[in-house]
Amino acid sequence: MIVQHNLSSMNANRMLGLSTTIKGKSSEKLSSGYKINRAADDAAGLTISEKMRSQIRGLTQASSNTQDGVSFCQIADGALDEVQAMLKRCTELSIQASNATNTDADRQALQAEVAQISEEIDRVHQSAVFNDLRVFPDGGLNPQTAVDGAIKASGRTVFAGNRIYELEFIDAEGNKIASETNDKIQARGTENPDSIKNSSMADFVVSAASSAVSKLAQAYPNLFNRASTGNVQIGLEMSPQAKGGTLATASMMISSNSTSTVTSYKMWIDTADYPVDKFDTMTAAEKADLAATIAHEMTHLVMDDTLTSGMLGTFPKWFKEGTAQTSSGDNGWMSYEITPSATDEEIKSYVSQLKTMPYGAGYAAAMYLGQLASGETAVNSTNIAKGLDNLFTQIANNIGTEGSNSSTILDNAINTVTGGKYTCVSDFETRFSGGDADTVTFMHDLLAARGTGGAGSVLGALNQSEDAIFASPSGSYGSYNINKDNQWYSNAFGTGFSFPESLPSTGGGGGGEGNDRNGFIIQAGAANKEEQQIRVNQYNISVESLFDNREMDVSTINSARNTIGLVQKADARISAVRSYYGATQNRLEHTIANLDNIVENTTAAESLIRDTDMAREMVNYTKSNILIQAGNAMLAQAMQTPQNVLQLLQ
Repeated sequence: MIVQHNLSSMNANRMLGLSTTIKGKSSEKLSSGYKINRAADDAAGLTISEKMRSQIRGLTQASSNTQDGVSFCQIADGALDEVQAMLKRCTELSIQASNATNTDADRQALQAEVAQISEEIDRVHQSAVFNDLRVFPDGGLNPQTAVDGAIKASGRTVFAGNRIYELEFIDAEGNKIASETNDKIQARGTENPDSIKNSSMADFVVSAASSAVSKLAQAYPNLFNRASTGNVQIGLEMSPQAKGGTLATASMMISSNSTSTVTSYKMWIDTADYPVDKFDTMTAAEKADLAATIAHEMTHLVMDDTLTSGMLGTFPKWFKEGTAQTSSGDNGWMSYEITPSATDEEIKSYVSQLKTMPYGAGYAAAMYLGQLASGETAVNSTNIAKGLDNLFTQIANNIGTEGSNSSTILDNAINTVTGGKYTCVSDFETRFSGGDADTVTFMHDLLAARGTGGAGSVLGALNQSEDAIFASPSGSYGSYNINKDNQWYSNAFGTGFSFPESLPSTGGGGGGEGNDRNGFIIQAGAANKEEQQIRVNQYNISVESLFDNREMDVSTINSARNTIGLVQKADARISAVRSYYGATQNRLEHTIANLDNIVENTTAAESLIRDTDMAREMVNYTKSNILIQAGNAMLAQAMQTPQNVLQLLQ
């Protein structure tokens, strides 16, 4: 027997301490509800649990983000519903105005209501917001893209009128950086059989395009001095699929970095309108129409090359299309409306349609600007071409200058070439469309110079017909060469290029980083991955965009009948945009349901790792409690062991 060390009490005390510790942990688990309260409880389990918690919270927020997207779509659909209701009313008004039983005063009253509806559509376009984010931004997609199909998710494709602009990037040497988009573009060259590529119609198109460029260079020598110095190749593709319902479409691809730019052109000819197998039986007039269409598109390509900033930016549509029409002739837009014997009132009625008829009245306005810019008195093709060359060169010289933008460039150019007669674009538009005395005088002179059969192209004498203009194709000119092998070509033409305002940006846009000018991204997942991001497009539903820069006019029977089709087209566009937002809302709702399901299942998995099984833990707690009581009793007994030594001493 010993008294220096009470080993029994030490053992009992140690076991009591263990039982107390176990009871404490059990009590903590029961009171907190978690079986892992610190890393020491389960290091591996804590790591897995925290990762799951992060995912759960991220997915929960993603679900909330997606719900915001649903709300955005609902607001957009509600606004579009009201716009569509207004368009239905405009259909009624235009049909009513088309009835010959109405007087001019009746139509003026109908026009007044149409004008108010136009203003309200624009107000809805401006005022519809979600969390201070414009639902329908000015730089949004043209509603026609909802009809034609969804824009590329990258947002690097821009639809502008009849033309498509695709942005790609090149390296410092001017070589294109390989990308999926480039691969797809290059692959287009294999879509058409040799029978189409080498057809007699393709030969005609190449010749007509070559002739158009050659004669453009002769008409605008100063402008062409600013054109690309290398070898710009223009690919030709003939396809039975219409591009946006147009007879022909010109496409320009711009590649850019800090040191150089690359421009590639391609022209599509719609063989549904110009059948390849019927080309040999086409009449001279039909071939002249095709040649004029090609000349129009070739003019666009040249202008887009030399006047890129404005033609992709904010130049008015009448200027873009009107200047192209000066090359191809008016294609009947003016010839069928007014004759050389037109009265002053008929001329005033025609020029008043400047904004609603960019291919006709816009053509007349461009011809007038050319005449003014020439400084000459006589109205003829030579003088008009000289003036337009002066105007275009003024614009080209100001592109990229400090403080300039698309709007001020054209304002300054018009002010300069007219000697201050017209101070800016709006001044010219107002006075020209108002039919001021000088405008009427010019129109009489132009109609007389054109004669009864001429189209009035600056590429030929004003009294020549369209087929005469393209009678003798003279091949390619300078740095523009036309090819028919269905391939893209490119050429770097130096520095000084800057993206115009109309192109989509990579960020910003009023709603914060991650938005561009035609849509925004919803973060619908817990990771920075493309598949966890959903793009929502935004559209420009202004009257200008819906009606292709034309206006609803029911002031006359003919204009009212034309407005019927105009409104129906706008209505179809709104329906397509509403359909897009409806489909997007349904998709987002499915996304929310999936996210919520993932959150629920992940929470269940995390609970198995982290949460306390209360029943099992109560068993442990009760066991620990009993062991503590037993340990106390045993410790008390062990403490009495040294007392036995006293009995020996007695």
